[in-house]
Amino acid sequence: MLGCGQTQDCNLPAVIQTAEKAAKQNKGSVTCPYENNGNTVYLPLLYQPKPATQLTITMNIRQGLFLFLWVLLASSAWAQNVNLEAYQRRTFTDANGDTLRYRLLYPENYDCSRTYPLVVFLHGSGERGTDNTAQLVHGASLFLDPATRRNFPAFVLFPQCPTTDSWAQVNQYREEGDTHWDFPLSQNPNPALRQVMELLDLLPRELCIDAQRIYLGGLSMGGMGTFELLARWPDCFAAAFPICGGGNPLLAPLYGPTTKMWVFHGAKDQVVPVDLSKEMVKALKRTGADVRYTEYPNVNHDSWTNAFAEPELLTWLFSQRRELGLRYESPVFTNVNKTTTTYFKGTNNDSLQIDYYYPLDDTASNRPILLYVHGGGFSGGNRDFPRFNTFAQRLARMGYVVASMSYRLTMRGKSFSCQQAAHVKVQTFQQAVIDIRRATNHILARTQELGIDPSKIIIAGSSAGAEAAVHAAYWGDQHLPADAPKLPAKFRYAGLISMAGAILDPLVITSQNAIPTMLFHGTCDNLIPYYSASHHYCTPGQPGYLLLHGGGDIRERLYDLSKPFYLVSLDNGGHEWNELPLSDYFDLIVDFLSKDIMAGEQRQLHFRFPTGQTCKLEAAPPPGFRP
Repeated sequence: MLGCGQTQDCNLPAVIQTAEKAAKQNKGSVTCPYENNGNTVYLPLLYQPKPATQLTITMNIRQGLFLFLWVLLASSAWAQNVNLEAYQRRTFTDANGDTLRYRLLYPENYDCSRTYPLVVFLHGSGERGTDNTAQLVHGASLFLDPATRRNFPAFVLFPQCPTTDSWAQVNQYREEGDTHWDFPLSQNPNPALRQVMELLDLLPRELCIDAQRIYLGGLSMGGMGTFELLARWPDCFAAAFPICGGGNPLLAPLYGPTTKMWVFHGAKDQVVPVDLSKEMVKALKRTGADVRYTEYPNVNHDSWTNAFAEPELLTWLFSQRRELGLRYESPVFTNVNKTTTTYFKGTNNDSLQIDYYYPLDDTASNRPILLYVHGGGFSGGNRDFPRFNTFAQRLARMGYVVASMSYRLTMRGKSFSCQQAAHVKVQTFQQAVIDIRRATNHILARTQELGIDPSKIIIAGSSAGAEAAVHAAYWGDQHLPADAPKLPAKFRYAGLISMAGAILDPLVITSQNAIPTMLFHGTCDNLIPYYSASHHYCTPGQPGYLLLHGGGDIRERLYDLSKPFYLVSLDNGGHEWNELPLSDYFDLIVDFLSKDIMAGEQRQLHFRFPTGQTCKLEAAPPPGFRP
C-alpha cells in the first residue's frame, strides 16, 4: 500500500525487504507468511516509527493559570454562512470493523487527467464525536471560498475523531506545582490516527492525487496529531501547519529536513502552552528545517481564527512540493495524457484499438511500456474499466508508458464453460495471442514515436487476459496457425504479470525463453486453477474438459529451471485476484517492475497471504506444499 507517501520509504511493507534480503542470501525461494485480519497484510508494518523505540520528552511549563488540554473554547456558530454540505459525507471501515467518519471536498470541475493536491486537517478535542459534522466547525469554510476553489483546486479531507479517542499520544500531569507534558511515540498510533493513516493509504487509489502536494494541518489536539503523524510518516507531506499544538522535539529530525512548516500559537494560550510550539520550532530549526513561526501576542487558545485569516497561508501552502523518489519507483510526473489508436482493421470493418497512457512533459526516449490484456472470459470486459484506468494513471506518473489493448471477443454470446468444446477453447487462446502479437508489432513499429525501449515491453493480463498473456509470452510460432503474425526473431517480452492466469503446458517454459514472471493467484480459484486442474473444474467426459496449470504450477516450473519468479498467493482466495492486484497490491507490482525488470535483479520470491478461510477445491495446495 502507498502509506500516503508514494515514496520509497513507505510504499512497500518491510516483509518484502526482509524477503528480498533473505532471497539473496539463500539464492532460492523465500516464503513470508504474514497474517493480519485476512487480506490486510501491510498496514502495521507502516506504523513502525523511526526510531522504533519509545521516546518521551518531559517539559516544565510554569503557568499562573492552567486549564486541561482537552477543553476547547469551541464556538457554537459557523465562521461563515457557507454550504458545508459541499463536503461529502463518507465513512471508512477498517479491517477490525471500526468506522472512521470523514468529510471530503472535491475540487471543482474534477478531471482525472490531471492530479490535485490533498489537504488533511485534524480537528480539536471539542469537535470529536460521531455526527460527521462537528469537525467542520473550524477551517472547513476557508476552503469553500470561491476564490480559493478557483485558485487552489484541491481535495480537502476532514476526518472526525471519536469522543473516546484522540489523534495524538500525549500525557499531561502536575508535579510539585509544575505541569509536565509527555509526547511518547509508541509502536502503534492511537486507533483514530491509525484509521486516518489507513484512509490516506487508500485514497490515492480512488482519487487523482498529486503525491508531491499532500498537506497536513490541525489545531489543538489536531495540532499535536499533526506533529505525531509527521513523525510516523516523515516523507509523505510537502508542508504542514500545526496550530496551538505541540509535539516531541526529539522527533523533529525525522521530518524537519523534508517538510515545510508554518507553526501558529497564541501567546496567552491557557489550554495548550505556547512553549510547546516554541520548543518544536527550536528543534526544527536545529535540523535546518524550513519553518515559519507566528505568535499572536494577545490571543488565547483560539489562535486558529488568526491563522486562517493569514493572507499568505494558502499561497504558501499550495506552493510547496515534496521531492519524490526515483523514477519507476515513485511518482515523478503530475499529469498524464491518454491517446487511442487503431492497431488492426479486419475485413468486416471491425477494428481493434490500443489506449496509450504516458506522462506529460517527459523527455525520456527509452521508457518501458506495459501492455495490458483485460479479462472477461473472452466474451466481455473492456480495456479502460475504472480500476485499470487508475492503475495506468499511477504507473504513468512514475514514468512508465502503459498500453491497454482490445482484442477479438470470440466467445461473445457463447458459453466458455464445460459445454464449450476443449478444442474451441484452445483456438480461443490462439486467437487472443494473435491479437497480442499484432498489438506488439504495432508498438515495435512506433518505438521512437512512443519514446520506449523495445527491449522493455512487459506483457500483463487479468483472468482471460492473463491466460492470453501467459501463452503470448511462452508460445512459439509452432503453437499458432501458420498464417499467424510473427514477432521479430530475437524478440522477447521483458517480463510477464499474470493475474489469475494459467497455461496449457508448463513445459513450453524453457531455460531459453523464461522471463521474469509475476504471478497473482488465489489458491481456491474456482474458474482458473491455482495448480493443475480442468478449466472451470469440468469433469472428464464433458466437452469442455481441458487441463490447465495456474500460478502455482508456473512457479514450480520456473523454480525447477532456476529462473526468476514473483508469486503472490492468497491462501484459499478466489478468482477476485484477477483484478485486485491493480489496486490493492499496486506496490508489489511496482516492486517487481522496478527491481526485477528495470534493475535486472530477477529474484525468486513467494509471498503467501492467509485469509483464514477454508477451501474444498481438489486443486487447492495440499498442507505443507513447497513454497
